[in-house]
Amino acid sequence: MEPGIGGWRSADIDTDGLPTDLRFHDDASLSPLDAVFAARITTVDTANDLAFADLGDGLTGCMNLRRAKSLVKGAVESISDCVTEGQRLLVQVVAQPSTLETKALTITPRPRLLGRYVVVEAGSRRLNFSKDLSPNAVKKLTAALTDATEGAAVIVRSSAADIAVDVVAAEADALTAVLANTPEKTGRLFARSPLEKALLSIPTDTTDIQIEGGTAFAEAKAVGRQHWPDLAEKLSLYKGAQAAFEHFGVNEAIEEALSPRIELPSGGWINITETPALTVVDVNLGGALKGRSASDAKVIVNLEAALATLYHLRFQDIGGLVVVDFIDMSAKGATRELMQLIEKTARADRVPLQHTGISTFGMVEFARKRSGVSLKGRMQVTMPARMRASNVALDLLRRGERIGRQPGGGNGALIVSGPESIIGWLKAHPNYVEELSSKTKRSVELMLGASPDVFLRN
Repeated sequence: MEPGIGGWRSADIDTDGLPTDLRFHDDASLSPLDAVFAARITTVDTANDLAFADLGDGLTGCMNLRRAKSLVKGAVESISDCVTEGQRLLVQVVAQPSTLETKALTITPRPRLLGRYVVVEAGSRRLNFSKDLSPNAVKKLTAALTDATEGAAVIVRSSAADIAVDVVAAEADALTAVLANTPEKTGRLFARSPLEKALLSIPTDTTDIQIEGGTAFAEAKAVGRQHWPDLAEKLSLYKGAQAAFEHFGVNEAIEEALSPRIELPSGGWINITETPALTVVDVNLGGALKGRSASDAKVIVNLEAALATLYHLRFQDIGGLVVVDFIDMSAKGATRELMQLIEKTARADRVPLQHTGISTFGMVEFARKRSGVSLKGRMQVTMPARMRASNVALDLLRRGERIGRQPGGGNGALIVSGPESIIGWLKAHPNYVEELSSKTKRSVELMLGASPDVFLRN
């Protein structure tokens, strides 16, 4: 775990020393994911069955009909049966749109607060226990947690098995108190600190948790002792000479993930491209043909590409629909071998992941649960598309020919203006400018300008 300004980062390292999962734990002002807000419904869109809410702090949330149904009992036909404009309610941000989209934050009117020992959900009063807890533990915890279920559901996790009852009860009381808020003003009511998010994200089966920096370690230790004593026992100070993310290869893995091409051991490579609708993975043979038959190279590259894709879905936290375009294979049994590898490897992902079989065109579709922003979405900015200088210049020449030939234009010069890239292209192709002058019987002047334009000088 690595502290930083505005948030923490944490990564899981497997038994082979490979970083498998990278997580960012941002301050709530940077990422409202999982935060609870007092919201006010501003718009009820009956045409699309959506409700939009003011969350305060300049944030807008969006709730669909499926989530809104949890607010009412009985049959529901429209979003207007669930909420009304001006209504105030508690909501939780459950997903952020990708950086390629400008959508509102996805919200739910049934907040679900995750603790280390309990999960608290808004809604009907109930107390449930993990099936891994012993009858004796259930009996003790039932007596301690019954009051906490007033107006909320409390689910006790298996991690509470060997924890003092008063510690579990304290966490349950703190989380249920959040849901008891009834503020009149919109705004954020509850959010974990980056350190708390980092500690809670640690898988329960983790045995060694290293934290970089003495101050950060002491802070984490104090928070752990106060709230999660079993976690505090596992914390240790990272003592390496290098920065922790350098030593464990996390920074190197980030650089690879952000590169246009992810190289495969065989000499092939994959490219991962995110779009608003889906993520596309293109598999390429590259240099894999050297020393191999085409049939063998295709099988090897596809198998490596499958492993690399599934790894990067986890490491980059890519969600939504993912389409992988594998290379067509003709070798007997190759398709079965590829799908068996995908099936086996996909089980290691901690996030729900589904996939189809391979299509006639060699494509496999994956559906992975998305909540936050992917690594590329967080680290890279997609530049808006720009017109080619050559095409803009040619369009200016066409416009210039029309303007120059129009009657009543006098004998003035034809001025072609535009940014340096366009004027530079025209200067590099003087024959086109001369042709414009010949066709219009006018002198043509090139001039730098903020935007492309053609006009007559009187």
